Amino acid sequence: MRIQVSAQLLLFGQSILLGLGLALLYDLLRPLRRRGRRLTALLDGAFCLAAGLALLLFALRRGAGELRLYCLLGAIGGAALQFTCFSPLLAPVWDFWAQTAEAAVGLALLPVRLLGRGLKKVEKFRENLFYFWRKWFTIRKIGAAAHRRRRK
Repeated sequence: MRIQVSAQLLLFGQSILLGLGLALLYDLLRPLRRRGRRLTALLDGAFCLAAGLALLLFALRRGAGELRLYCLLGAIGGAALQFTCFSPLLAPVWDFWAQTAEAAVGLALLPVRLLGRGLKKVEKFRENLFYFWRKWFTIRKIGAAAHRRRRK
């Protein structure tokens, strides 16, 4: 049984790329977590599931079913490389696209929001109409009777 250093070096390079990709996914989710505080736990859970699945598939397909220590160190090193070198450069880009997506969703939901406001006004009008109709009828009836008495 021979140790093939070139195959191990190739696997180490691929694990660095895996770490870069996972860190990039984490950076992509960062603006969404900042904007939606309620989504933080859900997005972190989704990232953990994606990272675990990616590491499992990497170990099964590339590592022949074994997660070797140098592969794990390569993935951690790739993530560290992403966070130190590329993340500060790409953060404004991700923030811009998150703001753009937020504005697009807000614009798409504008008709729904306006319809909701209109329905609230109609509901308020209906509520007032049916709340005061008896009083209105009584006032009109008493007023008409008083008017007839004054005429005679």
